[in-house]
Amino acid sequence: MDLMDIQPIVQSIADAIAAVLKIEVEIANHRFIRVAGTGEQKVSVLHKMEGDLAYQSAIRTGQAVIVTNPGFDAVCERCRFYQNCSETGEISTPITYKNRAIGVIGLLAFNEEQRKRLFENKEGILTFLGKMADLLSSKLHVHYSLEQLTRTSEKMVKLMNLVNEGMIVINDKGKISEMNLKAELLLEIEDKFAPQKVQKLLREFVWDEALSKQTVTLITNEGEKSLYLTKQMLSSVGEPEYLISLQDVNDIRNLAEMATEEQRKPFNRIIGVSAQIIEVKEYAYRVSQSDSTILIQGESGTGKEEFAKAIHFSSMRKENPFITVNCGAIPENLLESELFGYDRGAFTGANNKGKVGKFELAQNGTIFLDEIGEMPQLLQVKLLRVLQQREIERLGGTLPIPVDVRVIAATNKDLQEMVNNKTFREDLFFRLNVIPIVIPPLRSRKEDILALSEYYVSYFNDYFHANVLGLGRDVKNLIVKYPWKGNVRELKNFIEYLFNFISNGWVTMEVAAELIHRKLEIDKKSLPLASPSFSLVDMEEELIKKALQYVQSQDLNIEEASKLLGIGRATLFRKIKKYQIET
Repeated sequence: MDLMDIQPIVQSIADAIAAVLKIEVEIANHRFIRVAGTGEQKVSVLHKMEGDLAYQSAIRTGQAVIVTNPGFDAVCERCRFYQNCSETGEISTPITYKNRAIGVIGLLAFNEEQRKRLFENKEGILTFLGKMADLLSSKLHVHYSLEQLTRTSEKMVKLMNLVNEGMIVINDKGKISEMNLKAELLLEIEDKFAPQKVQKLLREFVWDEALSKQTVTLITNEGEKSLYLTKQMLSSVGEPEYLISLQDVNDIRNLAEMATEEQRKPFNRIIGVSAQIIEVKEYAYRVSQSDSTILIQGESGTGKEEFAKAIHFSSMRKENPFITVNCGAIPENLLESELFGYDRGAFTGANNKGKVGKFELAQNGTIFLDEIGEMPQLLQVKLLRVLQQREIERLGGTLPIPVDVRVIAATNKDLQEMVNNKTFREDLFFRLNVIPIVIPPLRSRKEDILALSEYYVSYFNDYFHANVLGLGRDVKNLIVKYPWKGNVRELKNFIEYLFNFISNGWVTMEVAAELIHRKLEIDKKSLPLASPSFSLVDMEEELIKKALQYVQSQDLNIEEASKLLGIGRATLFRKIKKYQIET
């Protein structure tokens, strides 16, 4: 607790005391820094004090100290101004907060007139100073109480953003005071400014006392959206406030179905709440029940192998092996023997007992051929035969070996283009692409960025034995806007990177800005240039910034910018607020 935290208030109280008593005043904190002063003492405010043993005694004992003969009283003996003090009198009163001395108020007389006023009514002066000390203590208490309320409010906002459903705090007049990111996404709200139709919907829901839950249909930019709303009163004291939670009905339905169907559990490992990823998961679950060959396509890092595993472990083959082969990681001269095995003596250096290939190991199960676009054309012919005849032939072998294996292939390349360029066999492409699955990139499903980041925070808390509470709102806003060209893998690596430097508390820009910018900047350098933006919104924001910079450079009023832009003054200020442009 420090009086320096409320220095302007302390100075105003010192000025008031001096005006009433016509005596110089100085107020110091427990470290003997002059927090406030009047007269000649004012120029030394915020500087360390030296030598005033009366103040030290007042803070140490918690009792007022009266010096009637400065420079010669017993309390002055160790002072460097002993027998040479400019004061003619002094009264010091401690300031206490929660039974601890945190500072002192000193009344100083420098002439006989001030000395007379100081000592003619000592009891009254001491009573007055005691009241002023109590006032300072109460001001400090109010200051820390407001700080605590602010911290509590910030914690509530952060906790709201951890909840995987929309959360809105609203009063009985329909005014929104808090809203989490999920609610903004569900209602398609930008910059906390809810459209009239949304305000009307929420206001009517609050006003209807008979309703505690409701399903509504909202027309959005993407079409109709059904939302499930629940309501509960937060406080009935003063202005009533309500907490409204929002959930997409489709999300609820999908989650309910996944909870009741045991076979869908493997897909729970694929984290995502966006409509796109839920649709892909549903589609993948449906095709998992057959034995048809699947081709999974998607950018690097989107989770193609996770989908392949989920398909296998949701299928009737789940009790049998799931074998993974990375066609791009195995040298071409070894890939054939890895896939199909070899008999003894098949080539120089071969194992005398021969070797079982991956297809045989996956018997009655699933083989996952990752990076299928890297497979040499010679092996493409042999793989085509396996898919057609359901049998393999080992290197050096003479007899075909029947195999019952489901094939799931994956690639981040455009196989159709490779077919056109004659680098991938067309007949094999058609055999693999019986059931195509395309995983959308992370940048096109921003809701999943928050869901995945929450998952990885929990995951790395366990892995690092850390106690990170989550990502702050400012960090969430940043990662939602970041393109994540490396997709889920890049996001996971980013969260792991943060955990190497932060082990507890909230990850906010205040504590991690340098780490975040360093990491993301490094990633940006390694990524290809993004396509140019033709967004009218971006262009409008940029034009407003340029107009404001121009009028500021010409010492003109901000209103002049509205004339340059050809819009009204009120419209300009609304757009400045919308784009959060500093003026």
